[in-house]
Amino acid sequence: MSRMTPFVLGVCLLASQAASQSSSLWRVPPADHRLQAETSAQGPAPGGFVAAPLREDVSPATRSIEAVSLIAIPRTQPRKFRPHDLVTIIVKQKKSYESEAKMDTERKWDINGKLSEWFRFHEDHKLGTDSLRFGQPGFKFKFNNKYENDGENGREDKFETRIQATVVDVKPNGNLVLEAHQQETHDDEIIDLTLTGVCRSEDVTPANTILSTQVAEMVLVEKNSGAMRDATQRGWIPRLLDWAKPF
Repeated sequence: MSRMTPFVLGVCLLASQAASQSSSLWRVPPADHRLQAETSAQGPAPGGFVAAPLREDVSPATRSIEAVSLIAIPRTQPRKFRPHDLVTIIVKQKKSYESEAKMDTERKWDINGKLSEWFRFHEDHKLGTDSLRFGQPGFKFKFNNKYENDGENGREDKFETRIQATVVDVKPNGNLVLEAHQQETHDDEIIDLTLTGVCRSEDVTPANTILSTQVAEMVLVEKNSGAMRDATQRGWIPRLLDWAKPF
């Protein structure tokens, strides 16, 4: 009797630990009758297995094990965003553009004609035909125009910065409406940066950052003003020539 007692206690201890762990194979959650009905209507799954229902919440026993276990990793709860929260947007915009065009135009006109009959007023003020005693007048016109135009355009833009955005609104599906505004002043130069867009709350990293490529409907506006802007700005005469395009 004394030899059987430790064995019975060991079996009871293992059974209690397995029962307390909700993820153990010893304890299978009851199957949902609605899921079983849908599975039976659709036919058995490959291999004859029936899918178990998904569970959203973690049982209290599993949370107790996660609190004292050295290897268990607790599930991270999704962050809840509210209006006026701050999110850092990492702006990395890069764009390359290349264009090449060629146009050839050629026009030729060749017009020949002669006048065989004409009219004139005779001495009795009557209108009649003219005999054209000095020959038949004629005309000959030739026109040849050839135009060739070659064009090539290449452009590469790169813009990188970080800007802190404010959550303006949280949509029912969890999407965040972001709006950011930043203004910098260096001596007489003023740089005004505005960014708006929509992103998913799941895309925000634990460091509270998100890439600009993950922002939908993004509108990025940068305005510069100051001495450098005035020095590089075109005058009204170059603008007029570019608008008229005389050449």
